Amino acid sequence: MPTSQRLAAAWVAAVALAACTSEAAAPPAACPASPFRSVPPLVIAHAGGEGLGPANTILAMQRSMAAGADLLDADLWMTSDGVVVARHDRDLATTTDGQGNIDDRTWADLQVLDTRARWTGEAIGQPVRIPSLEQILLAFPDVRISLEIKQSEPSIAAALCETLVRTGSVERVYLSANDDSAVYEAQRRCPESTIITTTYRDVGAMREAKETNGAWCAPAPIGQPPYAEGRFGVDDVRWSHDHGMAIYTWTVDDPDTLRELALAGVDGVYTRRPDIARQVFDEVAAAGSPSTSP
Repeated sequence: MPTSQRLAAAWVAAVALAACTSEAAAPPAACPASPFRSVPPLVIAHAGGEGLGPANTILAMQRSMAAGADLLDADLWMTSDGVVVARHDRDLATTTDGQGNIDDRTWADLQVLDTRARWTGEAIGQPVRIPSLEQILLAFPDVRISLEIKQSEPSIAAALCETLVRTGSVERVYLSANDDSAVYEAQRRCPESTIITTTYRDVGAMREAKETNGAWCAPAPIGQPPYAEGRFGVDDVRWSHDHGMAIYTWTVDDPDTLRELALAGVDGVYTRRPDIARQVFDEVAAAGSPSTSP
């Protein structure tokens, strides 16, 4: 779900610095442990599990849950008439048989579009529609869902929060965005239970604390660093855990890499192929050899 290269670069720098300073900068004793730690890692279906069905659709999510996903992931835009919908790209032509920008179209306009237009997997017999966030929340009432706000202007925060409250879903979602202001506005609208994942501001504060060996506790219980080779050793993951963060990394489908991440102690992995990740993580759990524990 998270795709920003700017956040990726910031996290790379911060984690690289952590490797050099982890001994000098001991975690403050007051850092609470994240409640989102997990061994083995949670399988998070990226864009609903876009390797199993058209991205951000209920069909992909159904297939992902059947394959053993623990969490779902969806990207969010809003139609011109105020309906929050699941979609990654603004341009409808990238994955549907429609044209134009999603925020310029009404909810009714979207209901005639077919997301099979760019699907390259096994043939699907019936049209697959763009779902609303409400449809997703109602279809999976007991599943925790990662939501990334893709639209900054106009803000979708009010409509998003209203949907979460109306469906009783505030406590089972967590939010991220490419724009810090979007996620902070959503937090302001739903202050009680919304979980905010690591933002650019948070990563900047983490880097500064490491540079100065200052005391720092993660302001959010989940960190979402992008995967990069060599950046998820046991010590790096433990540093994050010690400072109050569960680590959910993205986006990994390769079985060997998934196994390495599980053994390093990460808490969740966004993946296009929940079926592959489920098999790998179950094998790691059966072996009883994760490097860290909650």
